[in-house]
Amino acid sequence: MLGLPSGADVEVLNDENAPTYWERSDRFDLALDLSPGRRGLAALAAVLERWLKHLIGFEVAIEPFAEPGELALSWYIGLDAEATRLGDALWRGGAIDQNEQSAIIVLYRLTFADPSIVIEQLSDEPIYLILAMTADGRLRMKPQNLLTGLPIRKLAAVR
Repeated sequence: MLGLPSGADVEVLNDENAPTYWERSDRFDLALDLSPGRRGLAALAAVLERWLKHLIGFEVAIEPFAEPGELALSWYIGLDAEATRLGDALWRGGAIDQNEQSAIIVLYRLTFADPSIVIEQLSDEPIYLILAMTADGRLRMKPQNLLTGLPIRKLAAVR
């Protein structure tokens, strides 16, 4: 599980143990399941949507997307350094190998509720968010990349 030592006693967050989260948060013994098709990916998307609404005042929809495969990236934001490296390779039209593809935790598609705030060239294009783990199995998300990488028409419009 993302670089934890084997035999580590980590529980997956669920409805039953969720009330204990705050008392356990500094022990790092509770994990969010980010497996494809599981609730963790949708929960992380919902957190990112609320975070953006709170910080910049724009409503967005973020949804998990299929495999990167033959994606034509019109715009992407790497949510960590490894995701940015992989996104750069795809952006340049390159391919990523199976190991690199398996490092991708999630590929999200972000759309703005009001597309008029997006730069003109991208007003009809989805924005992709990539989250990946490092070769040693660590996940180091940098949510500030999301704020600085959005293709917003006028930064002055940000509240």
